[in-house]
Amino acid sequence: MEAEMASGRVVLVTRYPVKSMGGESLSTAQVGPDGLLADREYAVYGADGKLASGKHSRRFRRMDPVFDLVAAKRGAATVVMLGDGTEVVVGQQDSDAVLSAHFGEPVSLRRETDVMHQDAAQLSIVGSATLAELGRHEGDGRPLDPRHLRANIVVQTEQPYAEEDWVGHDVTIGGVGLRVSEPIERCRMVGVAQVGLPARPGMLRAISDHHDLNAGIYASVVRPGAISVGDGLTVH
Repeated sequence: MEAEMASGRVVLVTRYPVKSMGGESLSTAQVGPDGLLADREYAVYGADGKLASGKHSRRFRRMDPVFDLVAAKRGAATVVMLGDGTEVVVGQQDSDAVLSAHFGEPVSLRRETDVMHQDAAQLSIVGSATLAELGRHEGDGRPLDPRHLRANIVVQTEQPYAEEDWVGHDVTIGGVGLRVSEPIERCRMVGVAQVGLPARPGMLRAISDHHDLNAGIYASVVRPGAISVGDGLTVH
């Protein structure tokens, strides 16, 4: 019989409707074959076709104005909130013009098609003990805010980096089945200032020095369903 081990409970679920923008906390989230429904559903594209991010790569370009924005779902609509209180409904006639003015260059919001907007996998998970450990290594000793890691799911754990023991295993959370694929290698985005979050300039170095740049894990969806705060996580 397959061994099972209870490994904590969900304490936070976060969805990011637009890649690299701030997101929204949810009490319950629906999970489809490609991850949380409406997570990274849209991205900001520059005129060069690259996605707004905090780093440079083949697909991404550093566009730090994206971190001044927050996105949320209101029914079927996706709304982007600017720091001055302006709200932009994605798809309305002036939405790209308003965002282009904010970025200082021509940009457009595009829905995900056959190329996913996630960096490497459908869901990201981090343990609460990992956040506490990172806070001890850099900053004022308080746990690192999970928004710096842009994690979808925070699970209560007892030991730092315990979630890495789940790599290669299937896990269940509520009615959802996941397969944990790999630790997440971090980039400069963990330290940038975001809406409601101060910069953590030493965080990337702390993760590098203490845990080989890894914090959190990636997982893919095996069985869609719903995940709620308070759900237990079981490792198979």
